[in-house]
Amino acid sequence: MIFLSYSSDHSFVADLLQFAYEAMLKDIDAKVWTYERDQARDEKAVAQNLKEKVKESKAVVFLVTPSTLDKGAAQWMELAYADAFEVPTFVLLHQLTYANLKSKQGRVPPLLLAAQCNSSNQWRKVAEDLRNLCQQH
Repeated sequence: MIFLSYSSDHSFVADLLQFAYEAMLKDIDAKVWTYERDQARDEKAVAQNLKEKVKESKAVVFLVTPSTLDKGAAQWMELAYADAFEVPTFVLLHQLTYANLKSKQGRVPPLLLAAQCNSSNQWRKVAEDLRNLCQQH
């Protein structure tokens, strides 16, 4: 499973990524988990469940948008879980540049600034890395 972290304000972009990655990785039966589609609606311990989903994942795709910077507490936790569980994480910057991200230094976890950040138009290249990771396990 691949965990896709995103701001709810950009759920449409996340839906597109989820669809594209699952279509491109169908031959290896890779599934992309998103909160919108896959989170049980009757889940009582949502935070704990998110933590478990990150831990179970072979990779995390972390979609950073302006909304992430404004209200990204849940996403920051998902990033911290991925780091703690040593889950490979691919950062995609959507409607942001690395310079934008760096200018918000006080509002952005150092972990994110230290990560390899890819423009969201690089999503296809990330798909190949995801394929390689999923096939290793």
